[in-house]
Amino acid sequence: MEPLAKQDLWSKAEPYGHAMAMVCDQPILVCTSSYVTYVNDSAIDLVGADDLNNVVGKSVNDVITMASGGLDPEPHNGLVNYRAAVLHRCDGEEIPVSAALIPCLQGPDRLLQILIRDTDEQRKLESHVRFVMRHDTLTELSNRAEFRDRLRGAAARAQRNSRQIAVMLINIDNFKNINIEHGVDAGDAVLQEVAVRLLASVRAADSVARIAGDEFGLLLEAIDQREQAAVVAQRVNAALAVPIEFAGLQLRITVSIGIAAYPVDALDTDQLLRMADVAMYAAKTTNPGMFRFYFPDMEAATQRDELRRDQIKRRIDSLTEREREVMGVLMEGNSNKAMAHLLGASPRTIENHRAKVMEKMRADSLPDLVRMVLELGALAK
Repeated sequence: MEPLAKQDLWSKAEPYGHAMAMVCDQPILVCTSSYVTYVNDSAIDLVGADDLNNVVGKSVNDVITMASGGLDPEPHNGLVNYRAAVLHRCDGEEIPVSAALIPCLQGPDRLLQILIRDTDEQRKLESHVRFVMRHDTLTELSNRAEFRDRLRGAAARAQRNSRQIAVMLINIDNFKNINIEHGVDAGDAVLQEVAVRLLASVRAADSVARIAGDEFGLLLEAIDQREQAAVVAQRVNAALAVPIEFAGLQLRITVSIGIAAYPVDALDTDQLLRMADVAMYAAKTTNPGMFRFYFPDMEAATQRDELRRDQIKRRIDSLTEREREVMGVLMEGNSNKAMAHLLGASPRTIENHRAKVMEKMRADSLPDLVRMVLELGALAK
């Protein structure tokens, strides 16, 4: 098209296009049935043109192609109806968009306004939203909900193919001490590095998730026997034994791992997760830094501990003010002072006669509160 004709087309559409640009930053083309007569800045950016002159005067079909219906606008019904289309960028790339065709002038100079939505960007946004809903923001691992969904799918595949799957629940031992001693940034760095090392310890077909706080989950698919999970557990322990560097510090951690397999230990996924949790608790209370497979007798031990924990909680709720004071001192770690307070001796005397105090403890003759708190500390490990 000649420059004069291009200028003529532009002059007819520019006042309308300029007005639209004042109220809408959505990409807009204005065209006749054959040629583009105006584009706003957003459309210029989307098309990848240097300026308006690279687009005005082009054949409409060289800029945008409707998937169906051509350039015939739909009857006006008060709604803007978008249809699938393909936008042809100046660099040759074709991107999927949706477009609404709206008549903007009547008469011999009938013009058509094309509103464009970049569906590729919309898909990216929707994909990002879906990712955030199903993943942990700190580590970018799957979250608990996503892990449960993957577990259900894996169990169904295992049943169809007569295979097994294993769930490993992993808890960082004494993680709260890292936050207390080095701050939450150090704790976050540890969680992120644990995530990286766990991903490196499993196959691409397996899944890694951050279940909650300092607890992670591994889903091992298509195994023949649950003992295969022991190899992965050993690999995980070896990977996490390497110190984690943070702000010039060498942070060392251990993890306690519980393992349960489907369908050997459980016939549904909720039960499988619970049994892996029981095994993890058993590892944490008896062999921190190690892994344990689920065995039925662990249930009884867990129930006993839960019962004792409830008893201790009720006892704590009934403490006198003096006993609460002693409890606070003992929980702070100053056991000499707490024991002295209860036994009626000075902390120095307690230190000098610690052997006698420990003998009393072994003989179960220390005051009930001291025994209770010491036991509570053991249960909380």
